[in-house]
Amino acid sequence: MMRPLKLRWPRRTGRLLTGSISLAVAGFALSVSPASAQDTASVPTAVRLQGDTRITKLGDLDFGDILPGASGGTITVAVDSTVSTSGTVQSLNSGQQAASFEITRQILADFPTYVGPGGSDTIQLVNQGDPTATMTLRNFTTDFNRTIIFGLPAYLFRTTYDFRVGGTLDVAADQEPGSYLGTFVVTIDYN
Repeated sequence: MMRPLKLRWPRRTGRLLTGSISLAVAGFALSVSPASAQDTASVPTAVRLQGDTRITKLGDLDFGDILPGASGGTITVAVDSTVSTSGTVQSLNSGQQAASFEITRQILADFPTYVGPGGSDTIQLVNQGDPTATMTLRNFTTDFNRTIIFGLPAYLFRTTYDFRVGGTLDVAADQEPGSYLGTFVVTIDYN
């Protein structure tokens, strides 16, 4: 004989009710916790895209025509394009000039720094007719860091700023005649 199936319903007790409330509170706390742990703040973001060229070469460093003389020496073109020689080197014309450049910048936003070439840098100029003949260009100078009133940088209130680079060329006594070419890189950092 089969026994009748008895269904039992749980009794409602304070304990069950308390468990239900605890479960509900825990569920509420879980849904609230992530929101309360996420603090946000608005941060303005800006970007300024510059064109590819912020520095432009205006003129080459040109030592002009020179004569080495019996013992050689040096020829220097200063940033103001004045020329001086040492040893028996002679400058034969007045076409010498310092290299000149122009930078573009935003006033009170870009603070350029001249990186080089500097006084200890050297490059080799190569004779275009005889690549084995070279001369050394060294002791680079610049007027980039010139100042205005109260020692402020001369570029401070300008959107374009020009500067020059000069240097000293070593000339040997038996220097091979011809045209000598070389390249140096001017680097400006913008802070």
